[in-house]
Amino acid sequence: MLRIVNRYFIHNDDRGSIQGLINQGSWRELNLITSDAGVVRGNHYHKRTHELFIILEGEIEIQTQQIKNGNLEGERTVNYVKAGDVFWIEPMTYHTFIPITNSKWMNALSEPMNKEYPDFFHILT
Repeated sequence: MLRIVNRYFIHNDDRGSIQGLINQGSWRELNLITSDAGVVRGNHYHKRTHELFIILEGEIEIQTQQIKNGNLEGERTVNYVKAGDVFWIEPMTYHTFIPITNSKWMNALSEPMNKEYPDFFHILT
């Protein structure tokens, strides 16, 4: 479902620092997202697309739940992420984002969004 990604390296010297955020996956689209506190984003799932998220500013509640045969299955999981956190969401995971504070994040997709045939599905809850 939601997989937290640990930094694979951190280097500090007199010039500053470099943090290795992600060294796995294959990302084909990159987006910058801003959201005000309290709005709701997401409420969908992807059948094929993996999504990577890098939180730049703010705090966000993320609700996830598995999809099986087009229906929600199992318990809903709630995670809280903040600036500096990196995670990805697997296909067949229904996901909803509710920013607790005004937030900004990067989003990478394993395949670019196709406007004619989007890998983007909703479930009426």
